[in-house]
Amino acid sequence: MTERPFALLTQEHCPACDRLERMLGGPLRGQYAAQIEVVHRQQHPTAFETLAGAHGLRATPALLHRPSGQVLAAPTGLGEVQRFLALERAAAGTRPGG
Repeated sequence: MTERPFALLTQEHCPACDRLERMLGGPLRGQYAAQIEVVHRQQHPTAFETLAGAHGLRATPALLHRPSGQVLAAPTGLGEVQRFLALERAAAGTRPGG
């Protein structure tokens, strides 16, 4: 399996994380689910710490676009999440054969 272009860093007891996960499943109807790897702090501590450390993340939730290294830390609105997730479509359009 190839690496998904986005990573969602999340953890337990995080209302903002729960809100973002509901946003991805509800208003966005899961349309990005195949592109996002959920990296849960308690379930995957090594992967979480590696990504958080590499990108200087100190809070959750955070969305990471792996190809560009861009991070959306503590997203609060649907519009900003949609714009961030559109990075992959824009990147695909600039790649040969994309």
